[in-house]
Amino acid sequence: MERRTGTRRRLLLGSSLAVLTVVGVSPASAGQPVAAPTPPAPAPTVATVTSQTPSVSGDGRYVVYAGIPAEAGDTRTSTVFLDDRATGAVTELTAPLDGIRPGNSVLPVISNDGCTVVVVTELGYDLFRDDDQGDRWDVYKLELPQCGGTPGDWELVSSGAGTGLQTSAADDVSPLDAPAVSGEGAVVAYTSQFSAAAPDVTAVTVVDLTVPIGDPGRDTRVAGTPAQAPDSTFRYHGLREPAISLDGSIVAFTSDADNASPLGDWGTGPQPGGFARSAVFVWDRSNPDPNTDVHRISTSPGGDTGDAGSPSVSGDGRYVAFVSTATNLVPGASLPACDLGCVPQVYLFDRTDSSTRLGSRVAGDPSTPPVGVDSAAIQPALNGNGDELVYITRATNLFPTRSSGLGGPLDGDVVLSVPSTGAVQRVSVLADGVTPAPAANGHPHISASGRVVVFDTLAGAAYGNPRVAGRQVAVVERPPSLQLANLDLGTVATGFPGPEWFLVLANRGPSSFVPATVVVDNTDYLVSGGSCVDQAGVAVPPGGACTVNLMLMPSVAGPSKATLTVSEAGFGATSITAQLTGNGGDPTLAPTPAGADGQSLVVGARGDPMTFTMTNVAFNPVKVKSVRIAGSNPTDFTLGDNKCANKNLDAAATCTIDVLFTPKAAGRRTASVLVTTDDGAYSTILVSGDAHYEPKLAVTTTTVVAPARLVVVGAGFAPDAQVTLAWSDGFGRPQTVTTDAQGGLLAVFIVRPTDRAGDRVLVAQTTDGQLATADVHVVMPAATRGPAAPNRPRG
Repeated sequence: MERRTGTRRRLLLGSSLAVLTVVGVSPASAGQPVAAPTPPAPAPTVATVTSQTPSVSGDGRYVVYAGIPAEAGDTRTSTVFLDDRATGAVTELTAPLDGIRPGNSVLPVISNDGCTVVVVTELGYDLFRDDDQGDRWDVYKLELPQCGGTPGDWELVSSGAGTGLQTSAADDVSPLDAPAVSGEGAVVAYTSQFSAAAPDVTAVTVVDLTVPIGDPGRDTRVAGTPAQAPDSTFRYHGLREPAISLDGSIVAFTSDADNASPLGDWGTGPQPGGFARSAVFVWDRSNPDPNTDVHRISTSPGGDTGDAGSPSVSGDGRYVAFVSTATNLVPGASLPACDLGCVPQVYLFDRTDSSTRLGSRVAGDPSTPPVGVDSAAIQPALNGNGDELVYITRATNLFPTRSSGLGGPLDGDVVLSVPSTGAVQRVSVLADGVTPAPAANGHPHISASGRVVVFDTLAGAAYGNPRVAGRQVAVVERPPSLQLANLDLGTVATGFPGPEWFLVLANRGPSSFVPATVVVDNTDYLVSGGSCVDQAGVAVPPGGACTVNLMLMPSVAGPSKATLTVSEAGFGATSITAQLTGNGGDPTLAPTPAGADGQSLVVGARGDPMTFTMTNVAFNPVKVKSVRIAGSNPTDFTLGDNKCANKNLDAAATCTIDVLFTPKAAGRRTASVLVTTDDGAYSTILVSGDAHYEPKLAVTTTTVVAPARLVVVGAGFAPDAQVTLAWSDGFGRPQTVTTDAQGGLLAVFIVRPTDRAGDRVLVAQTTDGQLATADVHVVMPAATRGPAAPNRPRG
């Protein structure tokens, strides 16, 4: 009889607990952006040879780039290298062969799977079809050895006249325009001469490499290409700059023809005799309807007000980034005045709803009207899901400190934007993770995972490699910083499943996290679902989160523990673990609610009480033995009004507990409140909150005569943090100081006699985004005042 009663009691308890929605670390924020400090920006590593125009595989393992041949006596100016970042091996791919004329190879592109490299080259690798005479730029494809290919076995892509065995190389490919390749290397798009009658006008050809060379259907010009060369009313660049989705079905390109018209007419411009307006078009190759398969995306209902180009397509084909000088693409956007011409901005087009967002925007809430950069934004590139965007700009309104104005006209800072959260980060920084590198960077590319950014730079010496003249390829590894709380699931009836808990895995960035597997090393702990599981393979963007649902079904009485691991797959995979604990026995208390979020606070502040009601779900009276805080960040929470301590509770009776969020550090903070009864059973309440620093900076005098020793005082930083002090305009020499145990700093900043005079802003910042500023007026020494004094830009 006693055993039957016990069994019935467990069944009742299991039924009552099943209706509880026991929320994990943050019931309100699962899947929503998480407020947390930005992880440090890693410094780039640079190639040891003169190199440029890099491309990176989807997982970031392989990087291809053009560079100067390493062999002494080689007269070529450009060849193509492959860098295997897993082994460190660098291999020349476009070495000349015996019997063919030497030539240059440029603009390499690697497929997403890392198996195929496509190049524009003068080398006539196809000895049967490529005559190796005269103008001889062609596109060739190589399958890499790790995917079953043979070194040097290049396949001709750009075929010209003839069919079957009579097909010859085109010999008219543009060496100024990079080709594009699909994810598995089966589809290639490239730019070539439109016709002999229009040698300065280009066209875009799409090649299906699954079709044998010379057969119908292998080579197709993009839909809407005019049938005839343009007349002389306007000047034309033609069709160019192809970009392609991973499956090869979506092709974006720049054109000054009206490719959206089934007639394929050439476009017009503002002035006869000038260039026709260029626009960005998207061709859906899977759409058989010639009336709807091509869309002009760089226009608004008010019509074109500027030129557009430089498209980049996300791997899934949903998003297209492009550059435009139009001012009417995003209603409500605040853009610089068009004084001597409109400032080019980067835009992001969503093919699912035909909406356009401003990609080159100042950081801020993405739901508010955006503010555009104050200097040209160019060369956009998207990751696989289109949730991360990189581009080049010399804008001065994105960051608190400016980079020095070196480099060419198309160089600048490498900037990464997360459009969904409004976050903006400078990628091109020095080893301290804060100081901007010289704005001498270009040709950025981002891996599909967002984990790796590559670009070329003239600032190799600043990045730590002064031995190479000219441009160098730089690689930045950006692993995500993850947070996953430990969890105590409390006491659960032996042999019965307990309530379901929701743990939140938060991605602080700076890159996406792609969960692949979720495992627990103890079979008593069950993974019952969650977005990390149900949407495995779907990227969690920076600032985003996914969830893991867990249940405890203890097989024996007593305490137990397990390790939960959430992992990615492939090269450079990231994983995170959480410790799980629980107890098999008869549960006695149930909390309402089972968890709460303590709002976002400044570190050191005290939040409002979070009140929880504990209910005796047993059939007999129990006594609360203790209430304590444990878990991942127990010191960030304190007990307030505790009416449960030493409380005797009859069946169904209740008591209340107040918990206050008192963060001691920034980021996502979590803890467990454990309420234990005198029979050893206990219940768990999960509490959480977000915290951030709000540092302040002051100087002992706001006016100094150079040279001077300026005393700087700061407070509100993280304890023992490295803080970089620098002028916001990029002039002068930065200094690094360390905060004390309370997050304060006291430093002497040297104002040199060569520093620029005038109103200056001193910036103090850490690698994880803590920032404070102070205004200073610098006066030049008397000897340098007057008309002969240097006149540098005001900061």
